[in-house]
Amino acid sequence: MSEPRPIAFRAKGFHQRLLDWISGKGAAATSIPLLIDSTARFLNREGFAIRRCNLATETIHPLMANSRHIWFDHATEPSAVNPAIVIERRQYHLGPAMIDELFANSTAQQNPQYLASPFAHVDRGSDLYESIGPVDETQRFPVFEDLAALGCTAYYAAKLNSFAGLMQKLGLATERPGGFSERQLAALRSTVSLLTLHLNTVVESDTKRTLARVYVGDDPGRRVCAGMITRGEVVALDAAIWFSDLRGFTAWSEGLPPEQAIERLNAYFEIIAKPIYESGGEILKYIGDAIFAVFPVGSEGGRKAACAAAIRALSGAQAGLADLNREYEARGEKGFAHGVGLHVGSVGYGNIGSRERLDFTVIGDAVNLTSRIEGVCKEAGVTALCSSEFAQMVAPASKPVGEFTVKGFSGKVSLHVPPGFDDCA
Repeated sequence: MSEPRPIAFRAKGFHQRLLDWISGKGAAATSIPLLIDSTARFLNREGFAIRRCNLATETIHPLMANSRHIWFDHATEPSAVNPAIVIERRQYHLGPAMIDELFANSTAQQNPQYLASPFAHVDRGSDLYESIGPVDETQRFPVFEDLAALGCTAYYAAKLNSFAGLMQKLGLATERPGGFSERQLAALRSTVSLLTLHLNTVVESDTKRTLARVYVGDDPGRRVCAGMITRGEVVALDAAIWFSDLRGFTAWSEGLPPEQAIERLNAYFEIIAKPIYESGGEILKYIGDAIFAVFPVGSEGGRKAACAAAIRALSGAQAGLADLNREYEARGEKGFAHGVGLHVGSVGYGNIGSRERLDFTVIGDAVNLTSRIEGVCKEAGVTALCSSEFAQMVAPASKPVGEFTVKGFSGKVSLHVPPGFDDCA
């Protein structure tokens, strides 16, 4: 059930209560869903009788161009959306209320559903205030038909001021008899102006976390955003380590336009990255045409679980690469071949670099050895090799292929073909 909403609007003292809310409960909202929920609850305590609150904002993300959050005063079935525009969609239940969160691609604002919406109208002009007719009347906007069925009487929408230059819009539907009065509309405009200030902070925080995650990885991104940015600040990490490198990429890409070479390289990275992340790994670096990843050792399963995760990722990568190569070969194009080195050990994990330019990475003998192991794959005539330390952690037994001299390490290094990959050359 929805919260009871007082019908009487309390104009006296509203702006002070607005300031108290935005500096208190509003400022405590650390995400867009929490902020929208807090906003709608505040307005309903003030007598605005809000049934729907809709926030749309552009985003800075390599896959997502826009986000849309709709607050409902009670749990309900979200309306259908063109699946061609959807990247992610989920619902949050906050007490009796519910928020439908949707992240969309760059085609969302050309979608007919959006072009027929109040927000598209706001894009072309100033704010909008429109009455919603009874259920049996023709409505100005298709979405008003749903709102009329809820008993809504009016709709207010406005652009928000984003200091990051992102397009942001807010829409509010009320069930107040007769809609909003002039004094209420003035109060709503004041609310939107103050809401924008904190929304900017929340959006900037989300953007910071997104960029950190995209460019340095999930865990490194969290650490950087939490303040681990001092040069030389390094923690110990125990992990299974992956290093893969394309074979003959320089010769293979010779003569290709840069755009085509990058397109094919991205296709390879996508195929390899997916099983790494699905298996609990983390890609720390793309080094030219090479991939450096770790599978952190957790409290459950220890090194055996981390190495097993790396083997699962290798299995998925090989299957995906075989499918991709069949597509290329069907078009008369050459497919990909790569080598993969696997090891397990302790590494230093943190910030290195100069005062002006830092890099969050892993360093240590275990890292160097993993890259050297990959370098032996071609000599050994196999796709993947692992160290004896890694081989001891996985079952069934790995196939020993001999002892090799690797650059930078004294003595011979015993190497093995991971279980299930002895026929991959």
